[in-house]
Amino acid sequence: MPHRLARLVVVAALASCAASVRGEDSLLFTNENRFYLAPIVGASWGTLIYYEPADPGEPSEPGQPIMNGNLFTAGGAAGVAFALDRGQVRLEFEGRYRDNFGISREVLPGIPASLQITDNWSTMANVWRDFSITDRLGIYAGGGIGAGGYGVNPSISFANDVIIGSTMTAFAWQAGGGVLYAFNERVTLDLGYRFYSVGPGDSTLQLIGNGTPVASTAVRTSFATSEMLLSLRIYEPFRRWR
Repeated sequence: MPHRLARLVVVAALASCAASVRGEDSLLFTNENRFYLAPIVGASWGTLIYYEPADPGEPSEPGQPIMNGNLFTAGGAAGVAFALDRGQVRLEFEGRYRDNFGISREVLPGIPASLQITDNWSTMANVWRDFSITDRLGIYAGGGIGAGGYGVNPSISFANDVIIGSTMTAFAWQAGGGVLYAFNERVTLDLGYRFYSVGPGDSTLQLIGNGTPVASTAVRTSFATSEMLLSLRIYEPFRRWR
């Protein structure tokens, strides 16, 4: 009998703790489905990968990293959080932009050349699973798929020749996780890591000589990056604050 009573007390205590974390008093999650908006900023350590041309009908050769950049990234997300036991599932749409980066070197003595990656963007549809640890602290994991792209802009100073770059757009994906902290039931801080990748995809480079198109070629590249992101998730942002 004492052992049964002890087990009953333990079960009751665990149930009480779970209720306090997941119940109406929880600051991190509530028992209702909620809309949210979230501004995002962070650091992105990116790599541009180049794929060697292959014979017609053959796949491109494996890519080689050709330049790296430490970039700033910013954007935002809008989503809906669906309440679950001890957490929630979030479905969201995210858009972000990343800094330009590039390299410059001499291809021949006295002839400099550069390559700039510009307009680096992504739009993703994400699924995240949040888990509560306490009523304020939690963790999450998940990922998303979508599209991304950037401009490939080479430049070379040689006589009157000019190279005109173009944009690359391709399938993109990301995965990651992080830590959550609730300031109150409406505002949650999100610190997370993500790996993001887009491509490979083709960009068409056009050579212009003395104002006349001379030749064009397709260049295949991809972009991958590790990112540390800080986000402030605001639930029911259009609802009146009390």
